[in-house]
Amino acid sequence: MSVTIVDVKERVSQGGNSFMALIVQNELELVTSKSGNIYVAAHRASIPCTLDYNTAKLMIGKELPGTIEKVECATYEHVNSDGEIVNLNYRYQYIPEQNRTVLYAEEDVHLQEVEEVV
Repeated sequence: MSVTIVDVKERVSQGGNSFMALIVQNELELVTSKSGNIYVAAHRASIPCTLDYNTAKLMIGKELPGTIEKVECATYEHVNSDGEIVNLNYRYQYIPEQNRTVLYAEEDVHLQEVEEVV
């Protein structure tokens, strides 16, 4: 699996320092809404980087191995496309392929330990 770099944004840290962030997007997926309608979605995530703006812009269109996954976080307010304010308790995060492999390997070891106990 891979994600595509689709944009670059300048961000400001809590300490007031500016830095660049690569915006990555996963492949399109079909999603069914609560009302049963089907629509296409592509999740995005932000990856901080030490590249300057011009160098970071050159990365647009490149692919990185990994995926974007939904992860829980502290509740925050978000304004959706209709202007409605909603409370969310998740965000989308880029997971590099090697980290994903390690996570699944650890799960496999844990499952093997459980099977041996039973």
